[in-house]
Amino acid sequence: MAIDSQVRHQASNPNTPPEQLRELAACEDVAIRQLVVANPNTPTEVLWELGEEFPTQLLENPVLPLLFLENINLIQEIPQKTLIRLFEIETAPDYLQQGLLKAQVEVKVAIAQNPNTSVDILASLVQEPESQVRYVLPANPRSRTYWSELLDLNPELRIRRTLAENPNTPVYLLELLAQDPQVRRAIAVNPNTPIHLLELLAQDPQVRRAIALNPNTPVHLLELLAQDPDLVVRFGVTENPNTPLNTLKSLESDRDPDVREAAEVKLKERFSELA
Repeated sequence: MAIDSQVRHQASNPNTPPEQLRELAACEDVAIRQLVVANPNTPTEVLWELGEEFPTQLLENPVLPLLFLENINLIQEIPQKTLIRLFEIETAPDYLQQGLLKAQVEVKVAIAQNPNTSVDILASLVQEPESQVRYVLPANPRSRTYWSELLDLNPELRIRRTLAENPNTPVYLLELLAQDPQVRRAIAVNPNTPIHLLELLAQDPQVRRAIALNPNTPVHLLELLAQDPDLVVRFGVTENPNTPLNTLKSLESDRDPDVREAAEVKLKERFSELA
């Protein structure tokens, strides 16, 4: 059925009483609800409710910047789900970005984690004073553009480690992080760490076990690690899905009984036709 033009007019008319707009907000028709959320006379609690569904239309409401001007803490009154949707919009106005500074930490964390948050907002969160917010940023793939800046501004171990283990971290940053002994293990288990970097990290006895387990570790390096004096490293080689048949068979004769048993189990699992 076509939408009644009178109802459309009521939903969009700034002179429509707030209570009537409240009723129209429950209308099943999407177009009517969109008009209501853009109406400056709509009660604020209705705006916040509809804003989760229609964040773009909420930002188009001329009353919104006035509300922020009147109340510097307004952002604390907006439901978290609505705020998350608002900050997904790439053209979020300055007053909204400034309002984010007043948001609760848990709200900022949720926005920083949201993979749909606008890139501009993520850029502003890089310099967020709350460490809880900065810690979750590296896990958001959309913040990738700012990871170098994040690393420069925030030398905390937790951020370096998060970047080191993130499969989306670019190679140049992994190479930079590899100079840090505290995060080499995280790089060694990263499934996207390139072979040349794994070969370099294999010189560090403290991370060889992690390299032995990395599914990206090449065969020639696994063969070398299978001869490592550390039984924990050799055990790790038996667990790697890339370890070739001949290497597993050689580990069946390992001097350590646990390594021998692990190699035997993996041979039966992966090469059952030879059993």
